[in-house]
Amino acid sequence: AAFTASHLGCLLRMAQLARALPAECRRVFTLRKVYGYSGKELATRLGIPDEAVEELLIQAARVCAQESTTGVLGTACSPPDEAVIANP
Repeated sequence: AAFTASHLGCLLRMAQLARALPAECRRVFTLRKVYGYSGKELATRLGIPDEAVEELLIQAARVCAQESTTGVLGTACSPPDEAVIANP
């Protein structure tokens, strides 16, 4: 199974959104959401307090929430079904 055009479109919209974030916020967001780093790992890797990591993730979440209803994302993106995830 493969991702549908809808899933790929969603990924492209998320990439647009990430590019719109401030640099440090984008870095934390990408390392957390794409690469799966924990908050503690991010703080250590970036040399910033855990609280700063959390604030940056909250900032990114706010932008995502706002954009999902008013901007780049448009309609909500639905996740691919489990078969697609298990057999890319």
